[in-house]
Amino acid sequence: MDLVADIAAAITHLFYPHICLGCGSDKIGQDSSLCWYCLHELPATGFADQQDNPAEKILWGRLSVEAVHAGFFLNRDSLMEQLLYQLKYKHQKNLGEQLGMLLGAQLKESGRFRADALVPVPLHPKKLRQRGFNQASAICTGVARQLDIPIIENVLIRKNFNRSQTRLGRIGRWENSRSLFGIAHPHRLWNKRILLIDDVLTTGATLESCGQVLAEIPDLKLSIATLCLSSL
Repeated sequence: MDLVADIAAAITHLFYPHICLGCGSDKIGQDSSLCWYCLHELPATGFADQQDNPAEKILWGRLSVEAVHAGFFLNRDSLMEQLLYQLKYKHQKNLGEQLGMLLGAQLKESGRFRADALVPVPLHPKKLRQRGFNQASAICTGVARQLDIPIIENVLIRKNFNRSQTRLGRIGRWENSRSLFGIAHPHRLWNKRILLIDDVLTTGATLESCGQVLAEIPDLKLSIATLCLSSL
């Protein structure tokens, strides 16, 4: 039976290879999207323990937040840029969940991010249909496994379908993000500490827009965590 199983596994690997999404190596754990080398090479920021870290400073004077963290640096032509491309455009949901678990481990170890629930930055339903899943929700799932707290969706909603912000500058991102979000069933977030989760922090325009509508909910306390801090 072991021989048969080994042959079946070899045939499966031949036609459906399980390879690292970072470097393409086949020396990878069956339950992982990344090999040990790529996991070791991920550029962690170390911000989780730092008050007034660079991620927090981006939102100074724009939102009332308890703490902000970005897990990894995002630079052009980097491993993290490759992984985000795989996550967003190649439907690698499991990769998002694994990266979310790494982010969640950073948050858990720091002790600065006390939350009752997680809220992912939502996609517009049209973009959700196009992409197949929300990358922020995938990251959120991994964070939830580490922190053992629930995810609350469909309260923070995206009202308008905006164009991609990838090639926009600071002013363009801000204009593109104004009035994009709204709140449904706000009672679900009353009197809660919320940790807002997104994939990338660049100018903070999207998170600012989200935070402004969340601030309308009675006695809500907000913290923010993103997978990456972008220099792009």
